[in-house]
Amino acid sequence: MKALTYHLRLLEPVLVAQAESGEENSAISLPFIPGSALRGALIARYLRDHYTDDLAGDDTARRLFFDGSVCYLNAYPWIEHYRLLPKPMSWFTEKIHVDTEGAEIWDLAVNPEPEQPKSPKEEFCKLTERDTILYSPSRQVNVHIALQDPNRRGAENTVYRYDALAEGEVFAGVVLAEDEADLKTIQFLFKPDEIHIGRAHTAGYGRVKIVAQPIIPSWDEYTPGEDPENGKTIVTFLSDIILRGKNGQLGGGVFPAVAQVLGLPEGIKPENVYFRLRLVAGFNRKWSLPLVQTWAIEAGSTFVYKTEAGADPEVLHARVEKGIGERRVEGFGRVAINWQTQPEVKRTGYRSDLVSPPTLSPASKELAGEMAKRRLRILLDSKLVAAVNGVGLNENLPQNAQLSRVRNAVQQALLKKNISLISDHLNNLKKVARNQFETARAANIPMLNWITERVEKQDVLEQIWRSDPMPAVAGETALLTDDLKIEYTARLIDGVMKKAIRQNQQ
Repeated sequence: MKALTYHLRLLEPVLVAQAESGEENSAISLPFIPGSALRGALIARYLRDHYTDDLAGDDTARRLFFDGSVCYLNAYPWIEHYRLLPKPMSWFTEKIHVDTEGAEIWDLAVNPEPEQPKSPKEEFCKLTERDTILYSPSRQVNVHIALQDPNRRGAENTVYRYDALAEGEVFAGVVLAEDEADLKTIQFLFKPDEIHIGRAHTAGYGRVKIVAQPIIPSWDEYTPGEDPENGKTIVTFLSDIILRGKNGQLGGGVFPAVAQVLGLPEGIKPENVYFRLRLVAGFNRKWSLPLVQTWAIEAGSTFVYKTEAGADPEVLHARVEKGIGERRVEGFGRVAINWQTQPEVKRTGYRSDLVSPPTLSPASKELAGEMAKRRLRILLDSKLVAAVNGVGLNENLPQNAQLSRVRNAVQQALLKKNISLISDHLNNLKKVARNQFETARAANIPMLNWITERVEKQDVLEQIWRSDPMPAVAGETALLTDDLKIEYTARLIDGVMKKAIRQNQQ
């Protein structure tokens, strides 16, 4: 089929809520932008230029939006110039390598189970012959307070949250049609290029920039892999799929319904299956009412059929091209045949295609720097506790009076921002006191040497921060300044001395 592809760059967080969002006034966005959301936005633009009280009676509108001549596929994340697809549910890796780049991922539809299987947490993938990129879009959680909202339920419930797709994410969607003229009409509706999608527009959600790409005469949603050596047929759902049972009921028996739409003989069951069901809903603007919720087979579900199932290649090809099930015009019903056929693939990294951050004004830059510095202090305070607890002490410690004198020297060093005051105190110790600090051990070396090394090296990165990246806000990265090194070196010494005093008191 002919395809009009487009990119959506999120200028604001986007909230297209799923049916199961927890607390009644809160909302959790889907991890993608459904085709129904774009279709609804384009219908609003069509009505702007062709106003009518009976949109269903408009032949052009019916062809563009309702009768299936044009299908609006879901917009999935766009990474490395590629529209990602839902990760197959048959993919698993060893539990200890679930987040590891370079880890081997086994396809249980082809390969036997690993010892401790665990599915990677990411929702989308880019599959090549031997490698895969896994990705989940960034999210932004905001807490809101309801004032005079007539739609809010629960008089006592004034605080709620929106878990939305984050600003800056890029998604790629597709509009399919047999007639190129219909796609050109849709392409015209993409202008102007800023459009609102989802809910809560007045609260700062939903503004996106849509960029249309040239129309593709013949478009394929995926690149099929080699046919499995055992002759099996692997069916993977690339979107949620709503199927009717033999008697017309929605959400009936899954296996018979899938076999029926794939043209398989009655009674055929899959050899292996990895699937989940989830509730799907929607909203009808004409009625100003929500659509009836129904069960759908979730995107990524995988069904494996033996050769004896008798799958007809021509029928399967037609299902891939046209889709299966209900609400295909909204992006439901996309299916792949023998897409992932390798027993295992290697997980690789990716280069983000996110929009570059805007240039900050001098005042905003200074504020972002202060926020990053404050974040650094919060993290240092937390890590300082762990660093103090990690310094091992022996039982033969200096007397508490000697330890308290070191703490007094530390306080003077903090007050005057001169850490050499601690060294001066140690150099002026009398022989008896010095012997106590030389006999005691901290981190498996004499305590006197440990304190002296900390004062000389001021190695806050090695002793406290370790290897974590420095916090950043709006592109401004916090710096570990000399003053911070003095402060946290002194506080580390003070914490260890305090720990020794408590150990003496026990």
